[in-house]
Amino acid sequence: MPEEQATRDWHTRAIVRVKEMTKKRSVDPYREYTFRIGEEVEMVQWGRKGRPVKRDAWWTSFDIDGALIIESAKVEVVKIIDEISPFDQEEE
Repeated sequence: MPEEQATRDWHTRAIVRVKEMTKKRSVDPYREYTFRIGEEVEMVQWGRKGRPVKRDAWWTSFDIDGALIIESAKVEVVKIIDEISPFDQEEE
């Protein structure tokens, strides 16, 4: 099944809880970080209008090079802080 295309720029900002210890690295600036089980972190998912809506990862920021990225399966959402849907309201 093809992924749905976003009809507008979108994001979800949330507090997530880590379910599985995992080490991640950012590109620029380079840093290593180990997410630990039970740790709660503010993270984002985001995308652009016209692109597939992907929710398979959470990012520590919108900075493509500087963010640490963890797979969605390794966290659980504790609280949504704010959200803009990837779809115009009349499409939801």
